[in-house]
Amino acid sequence: MIPVRRLAAVLATTALALSAASASPAAAPAAAPEFFARTSVWNRTLAPSAPIDPRSPAIVAELIRQKDAYGGPWLNIESFSVPIYRVGPKVRRVRVSEPPRVSHRAGTTFRWSAVPVPVRARAAEGSDGHLVIWQPSSDTMWEFWQFRWNGGNPSASAGARILQVSRSPGIIEAPYGATASGLPAAAGVITQRDIRRGRIDHALAIAIPEPLREKLTLPATRTDGWSENPDAPMEGTRFRLDPSVDVASLKLHPLVRMIALAAQRYGVVVRDKAGALVFYGEAPSGLGRNPFAGLLGDADRKALLQTFPWDRLQALPSRPFCCWQNWDWKAPPLRRGPAR
Repeated sequence: MIPVRRLAAVLATTALALSAASASPAAAPAAAPEFFARTSVWNRTLAPSAPIDPRSPAIVAELIRQKDAYGGPWLNIESFSVPIYRVGPKVRRVRVSEPPRVSHRAGTTFRWSAVPVPVRARAAEGSDGHLVIWQPSSDTMWEFWQFRWNGGNPSASAGARILQVSRSPGIIEAPYGATASGLPAAAGVITQRDIRRGRIDHALAIAIPEPLREKLTLPATRTDGWSENPDAPMEGTRFRLDPSVDVASLKLHPLVRMIALAAQRYGVVVRDKAGALVFYGEAPSGLGRNPFAGLLGDADRKALLQTFPWDRLQALPSRPFCCWQNWDWKAPPLRRGPAR
């Protein structure tokens, strides 16, 4: 027979163990952000009590309609994705040419100049031709749209330089950037680090077929939306998975579970327009290997992503801005001293 005091201690220890085992994964500490400030929209966790847009049901219903009308959800990895080249301090800087007669914003820090482009750098497959270069030693990121090599000379149709990335809000001043919304191309991408850790500690970016025409909302500073449906999500719209959803009970594929938990903790931001509703995975070209191969295998991505609880998404409040580009938003001034 177990003495009463000992029995009480055993029961208390068991209760603590069961409590820890059943605790939400959200309680686990997040890793230091790979990109952008911890306080940015990409890395800031959402409180369960965060307000919901009064029109959330209509906006979510339209998001789901677009998902289904354009062939279901997808994860861009091999094409229309984002290769991220991580470079050291000794990579030679070269001039990346831009289109002639481009007008620039006075005093901006987002205009690129000499860029440490690796000789092996190749843009993502597809007409967007995205390419991101990340140099941790200088805390600087460069991103390009329609990046290409002309002989031995690189050029791009658009892009930006982001200084002090670790302090950046993860927003780019209009008219700069490699995406239609002005949101950084690397923001919201499911990276190799996420796959290795089995956890996504940041918000996710999506593209949708029919963003709302003309209007946008921060963190977006631009839009190429064309839908005249008032329920269409704006570029910059932020969704989150209802915090009351018990993700563990859904028995999702590991990757879909990671996406669901990230959507619940950090949210999902409309970043661009695309031919389907898509998430973004880090392109293999910047890594030399496909980080998703072991996790996905030959699985049907569309079928897997259909199991995500789309009907439990919630739209967060937005402040519509008209029209097309938000020239009012200006990046905070750069600061001196250690970044982290």
